[in-house]
Amino acid sequence: MSKTKTYRKSIMKAVEALSKAQQIVVVRQETLDSLLEQEGDLWDKTGECQICGAEGYTEWHHIISQHRCKEEGLHHFIKLRGNVIELCKQCHDLTTASMIRKKLDIKEVTDDNAQLEPTEKQIKYIKKLGGEVPLELTRREASALIDELKKLNAIKRTKEITEVRY
Repeated sequence: MSKTKTYRKSIMKAVEALSKAQQIVVVRQETLDSLLEQEGDLWDKTGECQICGAEGYTEWHHIISQHRCKEEGLHHFIKLRGNVIELCKQCHDLTTASMIRKKLDIKEVTDDNAQLEPTEKQIKYIKKLGGEVPLELTRREASALIDELKKLNAIKRTKEITEVRY
């Protein structure tokens, strides 16, 4: 009887190595998740704008935008305390990202298209903000809804941040 060539041993070694690698990935992911959670605990607001020094309501501004972090596969940068700065609403509205967003919003809703159905981008953003998209919604109404949802979310975040934790 002749011996049949097989790669069984090599395959079994590769499967074993892959299994060990997957276990290492799980452990490393758990470590990363824990570290990111600890990093999140460092996000304590002082209530002082880091640009103009105004005290009161402040917002977090991502230095490298959340969108850019996701595009570049740097999801962990989103939660890094070193990638955010605390700004008052007025200074935050002056950041490049906010100004670009405003220009895009202005372009999306004009007198010519205000009564049209909302854009896909508007619908996605409403859902992202936790809102529901009513039937027969116009672009202008979608913009107003987005503004309202952003305000509600900002208030909610402020309450969560200022809540006393025991």
